[in-house]
Amino acid sequence: MKSLSLFAALSLVGAVGCSSATDGEDGARPAAEEEVTTGEAFSGHASRHAIVLAHGFGGSDSNRWSFFKVAEELRKDGNVVHEAQVAPFKGVSDRAAQLAKDVDAALLACKARPTCDASKVHIIAHSMGGLDARFLVAKLGYGDRVASLTTVSTPHRGSAIADVVLEVIPDNLDHAINALASVYGRSFTAKELADSSDIKAALTSISEKTTKESFNPTIKDDPRVTYLSWAGVSEIIGIPNPKDDAACEGTLQTHLGFRDGMDLSLVLASPFVAHGLELRPNDGFVTVESAKWGKFKGCIPADHLDEVGQPKDGKNPLTGFDHIVFYRKVASALDDEVTLHARAAGQR
Repeated sequence: MKSLSLFAALSLVGAVGCSSATDGEDGARPAAEEEVTTGEAFSGHASRHAIVLAHGFGGSDSNRWSFFKVAEELRKDGNVVHEAQVAPFKGVSDRAAQLAKDVDAALLACKARPTCDASKVHIIAHSMGGLDARFLVAKLGYGDRVASLTTVSTPHRGSAIADVVLEVIPDNLDHAINALASVYGRSFTAKELADSSDIKAALTSISEKTTKESFNPTIKDDPRVTYLSWAGVSEIIGIPNPKDDAACEGTLQTHLGFRDGMDLSLVLASPFVAHGLELRPNDGFVTVESAKWGKFKGCIPADHLDEVGQPKDGKNPLTGFDHIVFYRKVASALDDEVTLHARAAGQR
């Protein structure tokens, strides 16, 4: 069992590979265009607030875990978009303090746009970025500056692979592992963000043990903020899991019924994430149940990499999932979601 756990640990490290994103083109998009995921004309529109894209563990705005071309495409819909840059290998509290600076920068950028409401921002966060944002709101006093938080496959109740890896990392290798993580981090993000890496703190933040025992009991939702969540579902070689439909509450839809085939770099970790024979539906790193927080919007046929458009392979021809279309639709609905939340809370 310990050898399998070590393989899972190596899988986690291997999955955090580095590749550069190419820049998209700025400029307005046509008012309506044919969208390949639905065959229907979709007309995106700008949110009244700036949008902050918050990356997860091991990420940046350009590496293997970045939102591939999402910022560029949202800008074409008229949005003010800021891509957060936080430490790839630190705990939530450190990353949240850095995210605060990105929110402040987004508010300043919004002020420069006459049509943008600079009172608040919308945060769209992938994976660990959602925990950073929840901490930002609950502990750093940003509830008055965040209109909504949309999380995509955030381990709100932790990811079992983190617990497994923490068990097999020898204490006497902490310094060496952190040093290597910092060197690696400098290859895709700023030196000041990569330095002083703390792998154990990062993994502890996303572990099932920590989220259950300390994070969720103390990080409370702010009633002024609209919390929305999405989960990813993927299968090893695309074999359907009969538990998917119930976990997704009937929301999982794919082209011709095909399921997403999981990226090979996630396959070793997936059985640990799924809790073995319990077969909990997951995307390779996070279960569907762990990803649910606030208003659950549904499941998308995507693994943990597909959710941010990686590894840059575009629309999935089998499932029909297109991450650009997904984020454009998410962004276009944010203002309405905030209005619905305010009405339900009696604020309007």
